[in-house]
Amino acid sequence: MDFSKLAVTEVRRNPTRTRIAVLASALAAMIVILLRIIPEGYPVGIAMPERTYTGGDIVIFPAQSPLSSAENSALVLRDWQGSDWQSQILYYFPDIVKTGYLCKEECMGWRAMVPKDVMTAISDIPNVKSAYSYIALPCLVNTGDAIIPAILRGFYEQPAYPLEPYIAKPGNFFSEYSVEDKEAIIPKQTKGLEDLRAGKMLHVTIPEPRVTEFVSQGGKVSQHIGTDWENATEYSLKIIGTYSIQIGEEIDYEAWSNSSSPQPPMIPVYWNRPEVLVSAELFEEIVRDTCSDFDPKYLESFSSLFPTYQITLTVDNMSRIRETTRLVREALGSDYGVYAVPEALNAASSQGHVVMPPDLHKLFSALIIGFSAIVVAGNIYIVVVQQKRKIGLFRVVGATSKDILQYVLTLVAYVSLLGTCIGGVLGNLLYLLSFLGSDMEFKTWFSQALSDFGVIAGLSVAVSLGIGFAIAYWASRLPCSEVLSRE
Repeated sequence: MDFSKLAVTEVRRNPTRTRIAVLASALAAMIVILLRIIPEGYPVGIAMPERTYTGGDIVIFPAQSPLSSAENSALVLRDWQGSDWQSQILYYFPDIVKTGYLCKEECMGWRAMVPKDVMTAISDIPNVKSAYSYIALPCLVNTGDAIIPAILRGFYEQPAYPLEPYIAKPGNFFSEYSVEDKEAIIPKQTKGLEDLRAGKMLHVTIPEPRVTEFVSQGGKVSQHIGTDWENATEYSLKIIGTYSIQIGEEIDYEAWSNSSSPQPPMIPVYWNRPEVLVSAELFEEIVRDTCSDFDPKYLESFSSLFPTYQITLTVDNMSRIRETTRLVREALGSDYGVYAVPEALNAASSQGHVVMPPDLHKLFSALIIGFSAIVVAGNIYIVVVQQKRKIGLFRVVGATSKDILQYVLTLVAYVSLLGTCIGGVLGNLLYLLSFLGSDMEFKTWFSQALSDFGVIAGLSVAVSLGIGFAIAYWASRLPCSEVLSRE
């Protein structure tokens, strides 16, 4: 008697029971495959406004790093000692002003970074395309009617993330004469600057920047950029355009309260940071003009030596950005906060502005895989237990323990493999949809899909066979009279 064939026949004879078991296995397989999407990269178009405005795909701040549960060093809570004009960290982590940040005890804390040092540390990391410093100074804009506090930022043009789509017409991006003509692009959404248009002059007062060196809490020599308003310089800039960057929408509760519509009206939300943009070349010239007492070494190679509080990286392949972010974070260590821009954006949109420690992802992955295994095991247990009477009958007609094991294991393997195949196909199709929205190479997706299917199929079958073997072994050793009496 072919007990393997009997098992397949039994499965097909009870379609309802089989469908439930197959569905459980399929869902478990889909969960594990879709979990694979989590550590992968982001679609090319995600967080595009923020990536355009920040200037890239990965942002680096001094301190404020996601903490790993694997760290054994003592952690301390430190106050944030920065200023808003130094970086865009308050957009992504607004609570840092009130709550401060946790870091390792030996961490240097908030200080200016030397771009060259950061670039040297990450020079061998693949997928990093370029790096740009965030260079800015506070300024005062004289509109004639009021004095408006603002930020003068030297803007690096990013071909992958052009600013032109966000510039109102008539208006233009910087020309090749941006330095000679002292061109500026102003934020349309900043209160007090709404009436300024392209073609008008912008009068700004810029303090003298001062770089001072100090011994940080980590015992290393660090830099801090201060400002001297007593030696401020007035500049007249030519406005060539205004920009507004919509970053989302929110419910207009006031309009909704006066409306009978069940659908709430939405209003656009704009990036409202008051940054007056000039070309990076013009900004460098302004710094050189305003600095009367400045260490020349910081001006020898402005882009690589001038201290900054934010560095932005661009990547070649967005589908690998999470892995690239991890490698950059490991290369720089806990003295730096390294985030993919979408990751930092998620932190900004959360209530508590909490970033998940990297090690927790492994924990959650293990928990989900474990849960999936339990689901499969539970359904396999039900399938096998329902076969106890038949197992007893097999024993009556002379079936051996080996025959019983063969019958049960074939039954289990058939159900788990069928469910895994269905779940694997559906899960990878969903994975393919995420791949279509990214710049992942097809061969990368295909090889990953095959790898995932192999791992999941092996896991599912191993768990199922393990449960099935235990039950079959127990049932095969029971006297047939006892098996039948239990029924």
